[in-house]
Amino acid sequence: MKKTKYPGVKYYESITRNIRIKGKTRRERCFYVLYKAPISPANSKKKLTKEKVGWESESITAESARDIRGQILANIRLGDGFQSLREKREIDQAQRDAARIEKEIEERENMPFNVLATKYINWAKDNKKSWKDDNSRYQYHVKPVIGHIPINNISLLVLERLKKKLRHKKALKGKRTNLLSEATIKHCLVLVRQIFNRGRQWGLFDGENPVRETINADKNFLKAKDNKRLRFLTAGEARKLLNEIQAISSQTYNICLLSLHTGMRMGEIFKLMRQDVDLNNELIHIRDPKNNESRQVFLTPPLIKIFKSIFSNRFNKTDLIFKDRRGKKIAQLSDTFNRSVKKLGLNDGVADAQNKLVPHTLRHTFASWLAQQGETLLTIKELMGHKDIAMTMRYAHLIPDQKRKAVLKMASVS
Repeated sequence: MKKTKYPGVKYYESITRNIRIKGKTRRERCFYVLYKAPISPANSKKKLTKEKVGWESESITAESARDIRGQILANIRLGDGFQSLREKREIDQAQRDAARIEKEIEERENMPFNVLATKYINWAKDNKKSWKDDNSRYQYHVKPVIGHIPINNISLLVLERLKKKLRHKKALKGKRTNLLSEATIKHCLVLVRQIFNRGRQWGLFDGENPVRETINADKNFLKAKDNKRLRFLTAGEARKLLNEIQAISSQTYNICLLSLHTGMRMGEIFKLMRQDVDLNNELIHIRDPKNNESRQVFLTPPLIKIFKSIFSNRFNKTDLIFKDRRGKKIAQLSDTFNRSVKKLGLNDGVADAQNKLVPHTLRHTFASWLAQQGETLLTIKELMGHKDIAMTMRYAHLIPDQKRKAVLKMASVS
């Protein structure tokens, strides 16, 4: 180690590192400071301390090393500030950490809702089957209204304004004159609540969830008008519709009959593979359904006949049973259904969209017929794959005879 012209400042030259200074290349120097410091706060006896300051490539010079050494010695005499390079580095790091935390807090407080929502959607892609619905509701309905607002500024007034704007917003699907449904508006507000909940779990939001605060102030904030579909087909209507569809498309007929006889959702039918249909036990195994709980449905004789006909052709276990014209998974039911409904006039004079006949009506009809023949709500719940019995309660009104029989039975005893 070589001396410099400054007391207590030395350096050594690297044998592997070179540096170019003032047009000349030489070996790079690493500077050290030497000074005497107390052994400990309780022991004033001093010992010689040597500490590395740094390399020339780190902008360290003999002069800067001299200044650091002088500051350390002055602090030792005064008993204040850093009294070693190690302490100086710890203090500097603590200051940087404090500045970083202060900046993060400031950024978090001023974070636009869109930043938090984007993080949520990215998380949902890996954790929620319905992430596409969340993304669509956010991008088209929520973001234009509150996406730019800092999360700490989203309050009861902001959320009430969001709900008001949504009630006057046009629907994305169907006729442009249709306003968003009450259910869609509720889904949007629930999504905002979920985003804030997740933000709190991630440490990105410290306050009370503004949606929850709004609900506390207005108990009806998340309540939506009952828009549950009530219409279902009579046996005669179902027969006419299926006959009309069968005359046009055998595949669409098969799909419709499957939904009517099992209550399967269209999405579940479109995902059916050969391995899901068990003809020996007359069952269909529904994997990866909407509510994440696999279930089984039972094949009726007409369905068994259909599947035997379909499987007369060669099928691999993972082959889709129903395909579109390109051999891919079906995205939505063929327009054959709507054309048949129109031809038969099944929607004529029906103004309320909730009472119009749509593909989902087949599933609804399945449950309604079960209720009418006296099946229990628990049985209907299991067959429909409802996650909550509350969803099945809509069919309770179709079992009036059961209630009447109970009253008459009680009266006959008295």
